[in-house]
Amino acid sequence: MRIVFAIHGIRSKKIGNWVFDFVNFAKKDSRFENEIFVPYTYGFIPAILSVHPVFKYQSVKRVMRVLRKLKSQHPDADLNIVAHSYGTELSFQAIKRSGEDGKSPIKVNKLILVSSIVSCHREIPYNDTLRPRKIKELHCYCSYEDEVCRYNPFGHSGFRGFSRSAYDRTCYPKPFDDLEICNHQVKILEHSDYFKGDKYYKEWLDIIAKG
Repeated sequence: MRIVFAIHGIRSKKIGNWVFDFVNFAKKDSRFENEIFVPYTYGFIPAILSVHPVFKYQSVKRVMRVLRKLKSQHPDADLNIVAHSYGTELSFQAIKRSGEDGKSPIKVNKLILVSSIVSCHREIPYNDTLRPRKIKELHCYCSYEDEVCRYNPFGHSGFRGFSRSAYDRTCYPKPFDDLEICNHQVKILEHSDYFKGDKYYKEWLDIIAKG
């Protein structure tokens, strides 16, 4: 059994959100019959509020509680997450901080970050970052043309093991050696272009269904 948890970014409203389109598309896939789909929404958030430390911490805690509840209700199910933009930061931080709060860690099968704002530069020193065995496989969809990721205060185009941008080809270290990171870096997509049509919905489901 699999859990597929989808979480959006700050510029998405609860109505007409891509997470519902993705879940509806997934439910038509014969490989995902009787699986558990969770479209997680929190509504539109002003950018200045999203970076406020207290607000962000409370948002991370809410995601952590939801993920823990899902795992407690379905302990034998593999947890898979598809996250976009601010949702990449909330889900990553929820996973990272779990196990450091006196409770059991949240373990994820596949974590798919789309237009990720998770920055390795804020994870220094590296011994204060994601612990081993929390994530089995990580996939990052990022684009050199994504101005939100390139120019916002978080920004870089990608995640650990990825080039920072078209002009900075340095690949930054992984948090631990046995984490499998798959690069799906492109040059021509803007921040929300992944939700035009179902091309990427199918790719993400293929990733989750494999292995």
